[in-house]
Amino acid sequence: MPESSFQQSYLQQPLLETADWLYQSSERLAQQLNYAALALMHTITSGGKVLCAGEGEAAWLAQQAATWLVRGTGRERPPLSAVALVPPAGPMQSTLTQQVRALGHPGDVWLAFSLERDDPDLLAATAAAAELDLTLVIFTGEAARTLGPQLRDTDVWVPLPGTRESTLFAIAWLALEGLCAAVDTHLLGEDA
Repeated sequence: MPESSFQQSYLQQPLLETADWLYQSSERLAQQLNYAALALMHTITSGGKVLCAGEGEAAWLAQQAATWLVRGTGRERPPLSAVALVPPAGPMQSTLTQQVRALGHPGDVWLAFSLERDDPDLLAATAAAAELDLTLVIFTGEAARTLGPQLRDTDVWVPLPGTRESTLFAIAWLALEGLCAAVDTHLLGEDA
């Protein structure tokens, strides 16, 4: 079946848009990811843990972050202390805020992912993490309207370029992979 040029152009558009966002922001994004990796390393080497969270599709990013931090990104190393907090699926499950209050301690990292939606549980849990003196490492869109106001001078903001949720998710996925690989490199040195 012959492909129409309209279909091909329509299919290429989100890929080209994401590539353009990445190209324009790669230097700033890499710098912020380095700061995030250093914050994670400081916590992990000090005996702390990383609490990962998000709502909606961003909850999947949090689960992947915890998996990569515990398991590593392909190189053999001891597991790191990280856990993904699960947003409640029903009325009898604990909220993200309850989970961070139960598990968080000063010096831990709150690694949160926001796709710039109205995430009230994530917002409240981020406020609780700040109250408990956790270091906030926040992945959010450049508008940072949801979690941005929670950031303090000692926290790390990873600004994801783009405006559409699908673009933010795709870039967050790539940035998260880079962050976890950077943590492994800090721990193990350059890959031979």
